[in-house]
This record gives sequence, structure tokens and C-alpha cells, in this order.
Amino acid sequence: MRRLLLLTLTAVVACSDAGGVDPDAISGPELAAVRHALDSALAGDTLLSSDTTLYPTLAALVFPYIDRASRIVTGSDTTRLLGIEMDIRVPSDTGDSLIADFTMLLGWTGFDTLTKTIDSVFFIVGSGRAPVNDSLRAHFFIDTAGTGTGLVIHQDTDSSLSTWLARGGHLVTTASSYGAGRTLGGAGLSWTTYRGTVNGNFSITAKLVSDTTNVRSSAKDFGSGARALKVRIRGS
Repeated sequence: MRRLLLLTLTAVVACSDAGGVDPDAISGPELAAVRHALDSALAGDTLLSSDTTLYPTLAALVFPYIDRASRIVTGSDTTRLLGIEMDIRVPSDTGDSLIADFTMLLGWTGFDTLTKTIDSVFFIVGSGRAPVNDSLRAHFFIDTAGTGTGLVIHQDTDSSLSTWLARGGHLVTTASSYGAGRTLGGAGLSWTTYRGTVNGNFSITAKLVSDTTNVRSSAKDFGSGARALKVRIRGS
């Protein structure tokens, strides 16, 4: 059931586009650097869930839309930030129904135009949709309320990557709002995307996966709003 859903969603996304021209578009090389960091850190990994099929879902859902991330400026730092809320209801006669509500937060900072590398990418996942108040930890299950996890990924100028896994912190979203949706369908599934904003804040304390004495922390407030995408999936 879940494998069929993933294959169908990937096909649907591949046949769609990410929307119209964005006045604050992110360059192709910057997008490529972010995607490379995420793919290297998450592909074939179970850090974000006990379900090994989670990453293909995230790759299909997140990658086509990360060019819509907001600019969050704090002093000399500019961080790109995007919130994604998932609303999935796919019943099954065999009992393998897929029902999930969760929130993802993707951000990055420090793109080097010369080396085409990204200094830091952070990816946080929490259970539920706004409002949420989730405590971050090393592992979590999507259907366990109040829990979440995350990764901080650093890329050196030689393109080598290091990954820190959450050991503490929080993901808070206080509200979200969206405009009219755009619906696609196929193979008994309907997929509707809504663009809007999400408000909240996060902090993450993470330890290097290969050396738990090496700690990195990050925090960001997006109380005034960051771009967001809501994905609503329904099946028969």
C-alpha cells in the first residue's frame, strides 16, 4: 500500500510543476547544493523514522518546492526557510491504511557561489499540523504527538558532508494559513497543494552522528511568517 502510494506520488509530482515565476527565486546551483546535502544525509536512512520508506516520500514532496523558501534575515545572516504541512488520508481494504499529519521545516544558510556548496542545511520533522509544540529527539514516530526530530547538515567547500542528529530542542508552530489549492490526481489518489504561511520558531541541539561529543545548535524565529506549503492527499 505505502510503496504504491510513493510510486504514484512521485509520478504525480514529476508531471507537475512547482508553480509560476517567483520574484525571489533561488538560483539553480544553490538548489542543487541543498538537494545534494539532503540526499546524501537522508537517502537510505532511518534516522527520521522507523519507516524506511519515509525518505522517498520526503524527496518526492519537498524537492520540487524548496525554491519557494522565505528569506529570514537576522543581522548579517540570511536563512532560507520553508514550512510544509502534510495531511494524508488513504484508506485500504487490507487494513494497511495510511493516515498521517506532520510538519516539516527545511532551511539553509551560507551558499558559496564559488564552490557551489552550502554551509548548513537543517531539516526538522514534527508530528501534527499547526499548532504544534514538539520536543526534538534522536528518533520519533510520526503518529506520536508532541515529538519530533531533525538533522543539521554541514558541507565543506570540498563538498564533503557532516551530519548532526537532534538530541534536544523544539519545533513550535502557532498558526498557518493558505490560499486556494491546486489539485492533481491519478491511480485513485488526489493531491492538492496549497501555498501560504506558517508562524512559529524552532531550536535544535544536535550531535555529530560519528562523534556524539561534537555538538551544534541552531535556532530561528519565524513568528512574523515564513512561506509554507500544505499537501493534502486523499485516496479511495
